[in-house]
Amino acid sequence: MIKPKQFVESENKFLLLIFLFALFIRLLYVIQLPLQKISPDAYDWIGIAENIVSGKGFGEAWRPPGYAAFLSAVFFFLGKSIVLVRLINSILGSLTCIFIYFIGKKIFTDTIGKISSAILCFYPYLISYTGDLLSETFYTFLISLSLLFILITGETPNIKNNIATGIILGITALTKATILPFFFLACFWLWWKTKKIKIGFIAGMFTLLVVAPWTVRNYLHFKKIILVSPGYQSLAKSNNDEAMILETTGEKSEPAAAEFNFTPTRYHEIERLPRMESEKIFKQEAIDWINANPEKFRWLVKRRLIHFWRLYPMMAYKWQKIAAMLTSGIYIPLCFIGIILSIKNFRNTSLFIALFFIYTLVHLPFAVVLRYRVPIDPYIIIFASYTIHFLWIKLKSFISSRV
Repeated sequence: MIKPKQFVESENKFLLLIFLFALFIRLLYVIQLPLQKISPDAYDWIGIAENIVSGKGFGEAWRPPGYAAFLSAVFFFLGKSIVLVRLINSILGSLTCIFIYFIGKKIFTDTIGKISSAILCFYPYLISYTGDLLSETFYTFLISLSLLFILITGETPNIKNNIATGIILGITALTKATILPFFFLACFWLWWKTKKIKIGFIAGMFTLLVVAPWTVRNYLHFKKIILVSPGYQSLAKSNNDEAMILETTGEKSEPAAAEFNFTPTRYHEIERLPRMESEKIFKQEAIDWINANPEKFRWLVKRRLIHFWRLYPMMAYKWQKIAAMLTSGIYIPLCFIGIILSIKNFRNTSLFIALFFIYTLVHLPFAVVLRYRVPIDPYIIIFASYTIHFLWIKLKSFISSRV
């Protein structure tokens, strides 16, 4: 029988091994990348971070402040370096593997946590984003930390855990506001889990307290109440006749070109207006088109639902599609089987089922790419790990009965 001390020592050795192995794989990938191999959006983030470091602040930047603040802190304290950010991303990605172990352990068992963290070490999407200067690696790290603290607070609902959870949720929401609807639902889950309404209330209150300074900044700068970031421009660009063309584009055996964009020509003129003026016009454009084209809008939502949960990218090299099919192509079906198999553990799994549902729902009114799903892929892997373990136990039992 393994004693508690022996278990802790064994667990610590496993986690160290997972961290070092995940770090080795990510470093192996990022070290060989050319400096210029970053996404077009990465240059926008770099520009915002440079403005912050130079004292110009966020200015007219409409992106959420979380990742920009992180990137500017790296530039300020350690110098502007793509290589350095890639190295830090590698560390964050490796820590995410550790957090996933604890999340899997708290939902199910330490065995499920081990399987999940080991699989995540090799997950190609998360490995590839460590080499880019997009927000995905940082955001995925924060979501995993947020979910871990939600579970910790659900188990031990003291004031320290409660406040820490709210603060982490707020920081995560300031990185991407699409997670906010789920966080508010998570506060209700804490109430349900602990049977104490104040637990969910305190976590939600501190989440809003962390977000509030940025909301005040937006009001002072744009003279309008914006919780995190305005989104009508994206909504209008995602819902128009040209967007219909984008969604009907067939599969390609190469990534989308930089000029791959279907935006009404007149929108380029609207974009040149002051941000809040353009947001007002874009809001009306989106509402008018959706009201005039309800069937087209429903069709777009259905298409985006399919795209969001695709097993492989629509536009990618053949080897990338094969890699996706050998990973997410297996994990996603196993995840849905795992959700069904673990129905008896619904009080814990419901938090993550809600994550899948709400996170998908908030993306459907907008143009969808697989990159937006990647931050919740670790939890798909946890449920897939449950299925893998379940099948392994059944297989062993079957073999034993035949021997």
